[in-house]
Amino acid sequence: SFGPTTAGRMDSYVPAFQKHGGSMIMLAKGNRSAEVVDSCKKHGGFYLGSIGGPAARLGKDCITSIETIAFPELGMESIFLITVKDFLFII
Repeated sequence: SFGPTTAGRMDSYVPAFQKHGGSMIMLAKGNRSAEVVDSCKKHGGFYLGSIGGPAARLGKDCITSIETIAFPELGMESIFLITVKDFLFII
């Protein structure tokens, strides 16, 4: 699989990230907080939901490149730019 645990851990940071142009498109499974929904509406962001278990498929079949763009010392908690191909999601 790819990525840390639940995306909900980042919900409180999303408004600040989006205010500065970051985290405009997020991919995860499950629900996000009202804070994230409101921030996406305000800043034009998107939450791309997927079914449970997609990280294994994403990691195996769909990632075409990964670039660490911030905090490499945090390992899987770093901020990545991930390019994918042929990965299904729901907006």
